[in-house]
Amino acid sequence: MKAAAETELLEISRKLSPKKRREWLSYGRTLTTQTEKKSAVVEEDSDAAWERIIADSKPRPKLDAMAAKILAEMKSGKHFPPMRVEDL
Repeated sequence: MKAAAETELLEISRKLSPKKRREWLSYGRTLTTQTEKKSAVVEEDSDAAWERIIADSKPRPKLDAMAAKILAEMKSGKHFPPMRVEDL
């Protein structure tokens, strides 16, 4: 399938003027770059992303404050309703 698509693209490119061929090549490179960037982002799963954030030594005062508040609520026995999909 890939070879057939490549052959078709080559045939189309031969029909273009040199200027249009350069523009088309530039556009293809842009698409490839965007696709590679998206792939790199998708490859890191959410657990790995959280592990990276947690391991970072950079101070995160808002995150620390939220964690402290949640721990205090848990220790006080405050009821936590079950999470729903809409909450995410």
